[in-house]
Amino acid sequence: MWLHFIIPIVCSCVLILYFYGREQSQFYLYKSFMEAVAVALPLLIGVLCGMTASLEEQAGKFQVLLGSTSPKVIAYVSKMLMLLFMGLCSIGLALFIYIIGLKFILKVPDLSYGIFIMGGAWLVAGSVVLYCIYFFISCMFGMGASVLIGGAGLLMTALMNTGLGDMMWKFNPWAWGIRLSGLNGVLHFKEVNQGDNPLLMHEMNSGELIMVFGIICTIIASLIWFSKWEGRKTFE
Repeated sequence: MWLHFIIPIVCSCVLILYFYGREQSQFYLYKSFMEAVAVALPLLIGVLCGMTASLEEQAGKFQVLLGSTSPKVIAYVSKMLMLLFMGLCSIGLALFIYIIGLKFILKVPDLSYGIFIMGGAWLVAGSVVLYCIYFFISCMFGMGASVLIGGAGLLMTALMNTGLGDMMWKFNPWAWGIRLSGLNGVLHFKEVNQGDNPLLMHEMNSGELIMVFGIICTIIASLIWFSKWEGRKTFE
């Protein structure tokens, strides 16, 4: 689980070193951080969920997780909350170090702390469904499958941030974090014509509603699955 804390520190420090001595707008500093973290998240989540499931399997073929509480979904909810909390801490730590670097190393004037915190919140919200998906894959098919799909998710997130994702990002869980945090920055820093603001606001609001609906449906589906799951069989 140390990956949750090492990777954010490395990511933030690399970005600060990259921007050192370069004049950049606050929007570009914001955009670069959010995109870097959002693209890395699927692979990081895939590895962490895979390691968590692997530990549960080694501890007794998931029987500790499946039989530790009654009803057993309580154990699943506890495990997911732990993963989500660690994800929150990871993004929060990365954000804290990055803001400290912007303030005291790059000496960015009039730094807008609120917009960075809001962008981080969108990254956290966008990762909820990913944790559910990758933990399901890890339990059913093992760590290798979770890491492989995590790598594919990294590429998917990067592609969804290009023009290829303009029409479909709202329906793709791998795009929610990077797109919503990006739209949040565009609107805050006024990087578009004022006449386009209503369109962007509508795009952001509709994406937010779809994300919330997707989170609710995924949580319900995962609870139903885990309540019926009896552990990985030898042929799975």
